[in-house]
Amino acid sequence: MSLIENIKAHEGFSTRIYKDSVGKPTVGYGFLVAALSPDELKLNGGKAEPMSRETAEKILNLKVAKLQKRVFQCLPWLASKPQSVQDTLIEMAYQLGLAGLMGFRHTLGCIEAGNYAQAAKNLRASLLYRQTPKRVENYIRGLRDG
Repeated sequence: MSLIENIKAHEGFSTRIYKDSVGKPTVGYGFLVAALSPDELKLNGGKAEPMSRETAEKILNLKVAKLQKRVFQCLPWLASKPQSVQDTLIEMAYQLGLAGLMGFRHTLGCIEAGNYAQAAKNLRASLLYRQTPKRVENYIRGLRDG
């Protein structure tokens, strides 16, 4: 599956605002309402809800393009890694935010060094794994495919 398809599968879709796992208002493919930019809201007529799948896909593509640029700025070595590894880290940044991804310093160091087995061990030992084990197993598969 592509990066976008993986995110869509993991996030699910909602046309209406709901509270995410930590109680934050969310809509579409896991978009925090407070983090929707003016250009993203403009795609939905300036409002957060209701949001069609078509509009949510446009916003998702926009969000991922912006995030991808920021991830590569923070991790310039990532460009030399296989596509599956790039997609895995971009999806992690989508789930956790860029600061959350950057908090995985040791794991990122292992990935940079090509030590995907140790990176997988680190991910399995993380709080993220305890919270979303199936999703993290997919991340590990993305590293293994790298």
